[in-house]
Amino acid sequence: MMILPASEAYQTKSATIRIDEEGFLCVHVHEDAELNLEEMENCFNIYRQLGCADHKVLEIIDGSNDFKITKEGREYAAEHAKEFFIASALVTTNLAVRLVFNFFSKFHNAEVPFRLFKTDAEARAWLYEFRSPDPPKKLRKEGFLF
Repeated sequence: MMILPASEAYQTKSATIRIDEEGFLCVHVHEDAELNLEEMENCFNIYRQLGCADHKVLEIIDGSNDFKITKEGREYAAEHAKEFFIASALVTTNLAVRLVFNFFSKFHNAEVPFRLFKTDAEARAWLYEFRSPDPPKKLRKEGFLF
């Protein structure tokens, strides 16, 4: 699996997007963002510019802020995710966000593994399982693997 190099941060109206030093695609959703069809198309165009269509990545979405995603935005993401992602993790303690994504997950048979987590460390530990059967020692030492 090729790991894409770290990138500068790209901005849309709703999110900050970058590839971090570990090769994860990091999406930080802004406060009160609305992820409608146009915004999802903008995000996926940035993923394409970053090389994620040529080399699929592991995605971490920081959903700690309040935001909403329209039906059209969800459908677009569900349809195109398989072209860009190996697996996706949403990090949030926001109950409203968790309920929406749990509901969505039950009715859409995702082709890309997707899970919710309360911490970034838990999400990274799970995503590392898709990169290698032997995650980094740092994660094992810190007790993030269950």
